[in-house]
Amino acid sequence: MFANSWSTGTGFTQNARPFDDRATRGEGPGAYANPNWTYWNYVNSDDRKRATLSTFFNVGGDGHGSRWIGVSPGVTFRPTSFVSLNTGLDWNRNQQDSQWVENAADGRYVFGRLDQTTVSLTMRVNYTITPELSVQIYAAPFVSAGAYDRFKKLVDGRAARYEDRYAPIAYEGNPDFNYRSFRTTNVLRWEYKPGSALFVVWQQGREDVLDTGRFRFGPDFNGVFGAPARNAFLVKLSYWINQ
Repeated sequence: MFANSWSTGTGFTQNARPFDDRATRGEGPGAYANPNWTYWNYVNSDDRKRATLSTFFNVGGDGHGSRWIGVSPGVTFRPTSFVSLNTGLDWNRNQQDSQWVENAADGRYVFGRLDQTTVSLTMRVNYTITPELSVQIYAAPFVSAGAYDRFKKLVDGRAARYEDRYAPIAYEGNPDFNYRSFRTTNVLRWEYKPGSALFVVWQQGREDVLDTGRFRFGPDFNGVFGAPARNAFLVKLSYWINQ
């Protein structure tokens, strides 16, 4: 924590070789994963100001073709004491050299190299209209796309050397995916008498899955709002009996 009320933190994590007993989703043998490392860092600005900035960064890998990197910037703006707006972005690139694909009918446990990009946005608005009446709005579009190649089968999950655990295979399936979703929750709260409140909630969820593993920011996020929608309306009433 600095004198100007900014703050930062950083760390480094080194993991020894773990054993994953769910490597084949509980239907087959487990497998060792590779030792891996992760470095992370965050920076936050002075939260007493009207505008507050924050960011989180992490990067890591295992030295055998798997690596990941992510960054999550955010900003909070409080123009008045009764309104706050918060928005944040999460971007992650994940490359896993031995990601489970399927347990094939012929007894093979199929893995592949996954190249995945994930981007999500979060937006929150809190508006206190009066001490008794408030509105909260939350919205989060999310897109994740992953493409597979370098397919392999699990040979000996307990082999000490990574090269001895898997063997290359020819795989004709297409596990590539492009997942799009949108979630929003909007809440109106009215305390019509002390201790008694009425909640009116509208939730909407949109979801779509394509079999293409290519990530394209503009088309993907535009496609989020064209996905099939499901709406839910909730009403909750509470009444406090003063004894």
